[in-house]
Amino acid sequence: MGIIMSIILYALTLYIAYLVITVAVRHGIDSSEVGKALQEKHGIQEEKFYPKNDLDKE
Repeated sequence: MGIIMSIILYALTLYIAYLVITVAVRHGIDSSEVGKALQEKHGIQEEKFYPKNDLDKE
């Protein structure tokens, strides 16, 4: 029983660490001066998803 709880706790810890790192990197790069300069230089635009418009394309 103790081994199963340890595995579950380990998996949960890894998942939380993954979420924290992903959010920190994504928002950190996007809001940094270097990230803004790269977006302006390459003309990268954020994609917006409109589910209603996606369904109307049929």
